[in-house]
Amino acid sequence: MNRDLQELVRKYATEAHTSVGAFLHGKSKDNLIGILMDLLTNYFTDKNSSALREHVIVSLCGYQVSREKIGYNGYRQDAISGEPVYCEAKPKNINTGDARPRKLDGGGNFTDYTWARFEKNKKANPEMIVGGFVDGRLLYVLRFPFNTPKFTAVWSRNWNGICRTAMSPAVMSGARVLPLSTTRARMCRRRLSPTN
Repeated sequence: MNRDLQELVRKYATEAHTSVGAFLHGKSKDNLIGILMDLLTNYFTDKNSSALREHVIVSLCGYQVSREKIGYNGYRQDAISGEPVYCEAKPKNINTGDARPRKLDGGGNFTDYTWARFEKNKKANPEMIVGGFVDGRLLYVLRFPFNTPKFTAVWSRNWNGICRTAMSPAVMSGARVLPLSTTRARMCRRRLSPTN
């Protein structure tokens, strides 16, 4: 992150917006372009935030981007029925500068997913939008209905495998023992509970 962007971020978080505006007005056009490019690069390649990548693939597929943190990532109105149509975005970014860069495999992250949400999506059948990015640059977008049999079968099988393992106090991974997160264990107990 360049010094001007660091200063801009600090001012934005700690000072009045008039101070931020004055700081930006004092910069040259080339400097502003550099700040913006650095900001976009940092945001698009951030491992912990996919907000911009989601926005890109959702809007490219003709949906309005939803601002909600939990729920569908986008929506549009069906031209014939007038009913809302929803989408679930799963962008994946690979940073080639990583020591061991992963491969783009069409997968997405489901860490905040619950079995109740899976059942809700089976009923609503949103369009899944999977985007593949390398160093923040979009390479592909795959679209398919949530209820595609292979997708739901793999997801269900993987979830059940996670839940079977969750009932033990630890998960074996190679030669290391990894403690199971209490959140995941709780989700799995709810999933396996006869009341759900």
